[in-house]
Parts: sequence; C-alpha cells; structure tokens
Amino acid sequence: MLSNINSLEISSDPFANKNPSLYRRLLSYYLLHKKLIFIALLALCLFSLVDAGMIYLVKPLIDQGLGKTNSNTLQLGALLIIGIFLLRGSASFISNYAIAYVSSKVTYQIRQQAFDKLLFLPRTFFDNNSRGSLIAKLIYDSEQVSQTFATAVVIVIRESVIILVLLTMMFYHSWQLTLIFLVIAPIIALIINKVSQRFKMISRALQKSMGQVSKATEQAISNQQEIILLNTASQISAQFEQINNHNRQQNMKLQATSAITNPVIQLIASFAIAAVLLLASNEQVLNQLSPGSFTLILIAMGSLLKPLKQLSNINQHLQKGLTAASSLFSFLDEKEEHDTGSKHLLAQCSNITFNNLSFSYQGKAQPALKHFSVKIKAGSSVAFVGESGSGKSTLARLLLRLYQSPPQSIFINDIAIENYSLASLRAQFAFVSQDIVLIDDTLANNIRFGCNRPVSNEEVAQAALDANVTVFAKELALGLNTPIGENGRNLSGGQRQRIAIARAMLRDASIIILDEATSALDNHSEQHIQEAFTRLSKNKTLLIIAHKLSSIRNADEIIVLNKGELVEQGTHLELLAKAGYYHALHQKSG
Repeated sequence: MLSNINSLEISSDPFANKNPSLYRRLLSYYLLHKKLIFIALLALCLFSLVDAGMIYLVKPLIDQGLGKTNSNTLQLGALLIIGIFLLRGSASFISNYAIAYVSSKVTYQIRQQAFDKLLFLPRTFFDNNSRGSLIAKLIYDSEQVSQTFATAVVIVIRESVIILVLLTMMFYHSWQLTLIFLVIAPIIALIINKVSQRFKMISRALQKSMGQVSKATEQAISNQQEIILLNTASQISAQFEQINNHNRQQNMKLQATSAITNPVIQLIASFAIAAVLLLASNEQVLNQLSPGSFTLILIAMGSLLKPLKQLSNINQHLQKGLTAASSLFSFLDEKEEHDTGSKHLLAQCSNITFNNLSFSYQGKAQPALKHFSVKIKAGSSVAFVGESGSGKSTLARLLLRLYQSPPQSIFINDIAIENYSLASLRAQFAFVSQDIVLIDDTLANNIRFGCNRPVSNEEVAQAALDANVTVFAKELALGLNTPIGENGRNLSGGQRQRIAIARAMLRDASIIILDEATSALDNHSEQHIQEAFTRLSKNKTLLIIAHKLSSIRNADEIIVLNKGELVEQGTHLELLAKAGYYHALHQKSG
C-alpha cells in the first residue's frame, strides 16, 4: 500500500487530449435538446437587449424630463422601468432554468455513459488505473464538462449581445467617441489569446492533480487499518500534504492568471474612457452632444467593462471544460472487454481441459503459468494447492476470462472458451473469492445478488442455512431482512464469506470455483459448509483453491503447482505417499 502512495507523482493523464473532434462531440449532447436550447438562447438575447437597452432611457429622462422639467416624461419612465424589469426578470428565469435543465441532462447522459463503460472494461484496464482517478473522472469531470460549457454559453451570448447593443447606441450618438473606445479591441484580443494558452496549460495540470488527490484519498481510506497498525499515519499524511499542496498551487496559478487579466483589461479600457473625455472637451464635439447623449455614452462605456471582463474570463471556463471533456471522452473511447465468442455454454455438467497453458500478466517478467496441462472430469471435485504466487488464482481468472488466455489453451466441453460468449460462459460459473462484494441492502438481497434465475424466499433461507448464515442472522432483529450497511461494514470476515458462499449455492451454475472461500471460517463452520457443498455440487464440477490443506482432503484430485508449473497430481493419500512437494506443504501446514 505504501508503495502505491509513494508512486503518486504528478504524471500525465492517459486520457487527456486524444480526441480531435472534441467540439463536435460535445455539441452532439446539447443538440439532443435543440428546442430547449433555442428557447434559452431567445430568452438570453431578450434579457441582454433589455439589460443594455435600459441605458437608453437615460437620454430622454435627462434631456426631456430633467432638462425641460417635463413631469410626464418622468412618470412614463417610472412605468417603463417596472415593465422593463418585469420583462428582464422573466427572460432571466426562462434562460437560466432552460440552460440549467439542459446542463443537468448532459451531466446525466455523460455520467451514465461513463458508468456503463466502467462496468464493461477489461480487468487489465483496472490494473493500470487507480480507483480514485476513475471516481474523480466519473463524478468531477462529468459535472465539469456540462457546467463549464453552460456557463461559457451564457457568458458569450449575454455579454456579446450587451456589447453589441451598447456599441450601437454609442455609434448612433457619436461615432467619433465610439471609435476611440474601439481602439482597445485588438489589444484586449491579444491579451485574451495569451491568457487562453496559459489557462489551457494550467487547467490540464489542475485536472491531473485532482485525480492524484482522489487517488491518494481512496487509498488512505481503503488501507486505513493497515496505516494505523504499521504506525505510518504521519508518513502518509506528509505524502498527501505534498499532493494536496501541488493541487493548491495549480489552483492558485489559475486564480492568479484570472485575477491579473481583469485589472489589465480594465486599465486599458480606462485609457479609452479618458481619451473620450478629452475629445469631448473639444467645443465642436461638445456642441453636437446633448447632456443626455453624453451621459448615455459615458454610462455605456462604463457598462462595457463588465461584459469585457466576463468575456476575458471565458477562457478559464472553457479550458477547464475542454480538459475535462478530453479526458472523459478518451475514457469513453476505451475498448470494452473483447467478446470473441458466439457459442452458448449449456447448463450441464462440464469437463475442463487446460492445454499447454502459459500466461504472463502485463508488465510482469515472470510468467504466472508455464506449459500447464490438466484434464478435469465433469462432476469431479479438484483442488489446486501451492505457495502464494504459484498461479492458482490465475487459473480461475483465466477460466472466467477476466484475462485473455492464449487461443486453444483452455477448453470447456471440448470447445475453446474464447468461442463461448462471455455472458453464457460466466452464467455457468459460481465464483467465491476472498474479495467479497456486498451491497448496501439486506442479508437476503445480498444472497440473491447476481443470481442468474428467479429465487423464492424459501430458497434464500435454505442457502443461508447451508452456508451457516442463519447462525448469526437469527441474532439480528430482522433476521435475513436486516440491512448490512455499506459493503457489510459491520460484518466479520467469516460472516462475509458465509454470505458469498450462500450466494454461490443459490446460483444455478455447472462449475463452482472456491478461491480461499473458507479461509476466514472456524473449523466447525468450514466442516458444515464442506458437507453442504458436497451435497449441492452433485452433477457440478467443483474447483477448490486453498492454502488450508485440511479443507481439500476429500477432493477427487489435487493439482499441485509451484511457480506456475504443475509439479504433482493425485489424491490426498497418493500425494502424501509420494513424499514430494505436496508432502512438504502438508508438513509445513501442520
């Protein structure tokens, strides 16, 4: 675990920037809601027109109302202001609600796609990617994509319309003064372009650092007990502090870039306003403007600073969204588990053949299995024993096609397993491993979980009885209907194993694999479950992977492995009589 946390250096995101059609792909999600987007844009344009147009009231109110002391103009202005704000508020509500709805739908669609993708990725993918970074991608990136682009669209449409309306009014009243202000446009565009490049770079770094924070947090939570027992809390805390501080630094770089951009743009704009005031002091220009027109131009110029500021910040929103979208879409483009087969594995007692099987895990120099060949008769019980790392669990993973074995190296009923569809192949397996998955539900529903057929309450109760679940369930207030909490957090290791065994007993499968399935059980419970499996595995092929040799004495055959190779084969008594490797393991186990 410590090595995992030590390896949390800031590295490049393997999902970033692989998709050349990023904008088109993003647009495809929003175009599913064209009507609502059209309504939102109309309302947004109306809001901007009204918001900027309110400034136009300044001229008649000053020239006619105050300049000529016309009370009717002021009274009409009072009514207009109420109507304008009512129209402005209605347009604001419609646009905000419609955009929020579309944004939430896009988040929902992308997140659901990412979750579904997660369920069908090959095991090798999870070997190479941390759970923390994947969780961050599913939760953070999907939200970031829709929210940032919704914000960007609102800013671009709203502020662009406001700028257009304000400039139109300014041109109408004095094109000379307006031209001076427009001189700043190329300068602002240049600044925005430079800032955009920096935002893009920092956003990528921030995205990576968020994944590292999630990864470190997930590992610390998963291994909290080990951290305490090894007295390494201060070491882990120091490592997380480094990762956390890097994330803070990247965020501050983003904020600093944003913070410096606004005052620079405003400073440049202030020079334009100052120049306008100086030009307006010219008698010829001054005579062409009424007090209302001049006031309108000054207010419009001041009002232009806010939308210019908002548009200068758009890069911050866009780059964060683009980085998240690039990472998320590349994840969605990952190849799913390769289902090569089309044949259907029938629900019948099955024989299994391993034919010169050799296999190595990706990135590992040492083979997990070497030239392994064994034939397992249908309906027999076969145990696999050996030291840790000898290849026992690898055999189970290859049988289940969690990893892909070489073609024509594993057969079930004389057909290579790659020719079976994954669904039909796995439907004929009941697999109990040390890594037990429990859901936040009742005991009964956890026993039902994953069953490939409808089951009655009576069948669940019988499976619970056979697996010794009833022993602890009857002590609970609601019995089998008792909720067990998140991942069965209040259950012991032995209780968790019993639930998994009951689940396997309930599953109508022709091949049962027990991978250290009784390692956490006491001798009495283990004996009880062995008797139940002996009874229930009639006409089923039973494969047992075990370290406790006492649990496999009655197996029809025992396969002994050492460093991925078959070294011995026979019954318990036959292997003891050979006084070989199995005998040594037996002596060591006591």
